Amino acid sequence: MRIAWIACLAGFALACGSSFPPPNDEWSAAQADVGRAEAGGAPGVPDAKLHLQLAQEDLAKSKQLIDQDNKRAASLIAVARAEAQLALSLAKEQIAQDAAHTAQAAAQKAQADAQKAANGGK
Repeated sequence: MRIAWIACLAGFALACGSSFPPPNDEWSAAQADVGRAEAGGAPGVPDAKLHLQLAQEDLAKSKQLIDQDNKRAASLIAVARAEAQLALSLAKEQIAQDAAHTAQAAAQKAQADAQKAANGGK
């Protein structure tokens, strides 16, 4: 009787320790991160596009693993979120650099026009 009780407790402990809840909320958050990266211009920036694709692939793999291997699915979801956030950051950086270059060119043109006007249009 005592051995059966110990075996039952051990089985229960193993079952509780090995179960990992489905990471549905995390998956939804990762999907939202991917959507923000897509809307934020990541598809138009080569480096960002690569990380966006990696995030999409990891998200798809994780969806297949949910309810089969929730721990692995959660790990892939975490990687997908990081990739999507990196893609968005890279896209924002490129957009900011492009805007800075445009502003710099406009300032140089304005300066050149001002110098022309000060020299009597010559």
